Amino acid sequence: MQAIIGKQIFFTYEDDGVSSPVLEDVSLEIEAAEFIAVLGANGSGKSTLVRLLNGLLPLEKGELKVWNLDPRQESRLWELRRLCGMVFQNPDNQFVSPIVEEDVAFGLRNYDTPEDEIPERVGRALSLVGMRGYERYSPHMLSGGQKQRVAMAGVLAMEPEILVFDEATSMLDPQGREEVLACLRQLHGTGKTILLITHYVEESIYADRIFLMRDGKLEKTGSPREILTNAELLAKAGLSPPVAVRIYYDLKDSGIHLPGCPLTNEELVEELCRLK
Repeated sequence: MQAIIGKQIFFTYEDDGVSSPVLEDVSLEIEAAEFIAVLGANGSGKSTLVRLLNGLLPLEKGELKVWNLDPRQESRLWELRRLCGMVFQNPDNQFVSPIVEEDVAFGLRNYDTPEDEIPERVGRALSLVGMRGYERYSPHMLSGGQKQRVAMAGVLAMEPEILVFDEATSMLDPQGREEVLACLRQLHGTGKTILLITHYVEESIYADRIFLMRDGKLEKTGSPREILTNAELLAKAGLSPPVAVRIYYDLKDSGIHLPGCPLTNEELVEELCRLK
């Protein structure tokens, strides 16, 4: 089943009467249970694209179906937003309660979930993100990574089919970022469709496919190896390759040719060990 189908999507921001095109002729298809990284420099249109998915921005031109729902159909927006859950940049902006378990339950109560079902669904969501045992904590007493995982639990409690992470690690330190990314990979392993919006190339290594955005257009779609080892392509998009890829090209420029271009640091070590 296709989770998302978009055809010839356009979007323009209006600012003081001046039109600024943000998305131009973007078409995409995402299968259910895929892990997609939407990669691009700031201003490339990646966040605008995913905010069209659940009606946070109105679709200006083109066709879009998310889990077979049209975001322009206002009568089904609540259903769409339950099926397509979003986790944003700053977890502090998503908290509505001073207690973790109450915060995770907030969306369930808004959707009139039977009260006797809520504790089980809250507990299950917290377990999925490794935060069981923190039910009575205040979100504001947690670390950045823990806060973001609680925000994820609030979305997961709604049992969405698609999870969208819109720059969800950009405000975290390296440890917090790794906590969230590890959780994200675990959720993908349960069969969730994942969209990770990021400008950190290393975060996209474990995706099934990468959508590379540049100046409001979908520049290239391919596997992480196809996209991230192409230094010229990334440079045009205003991005640098992962460290292992940069080292590969630096060694090549110095006359040292590795047997293959590594994508991860572990692969780099393996390739260096193969040198004779």
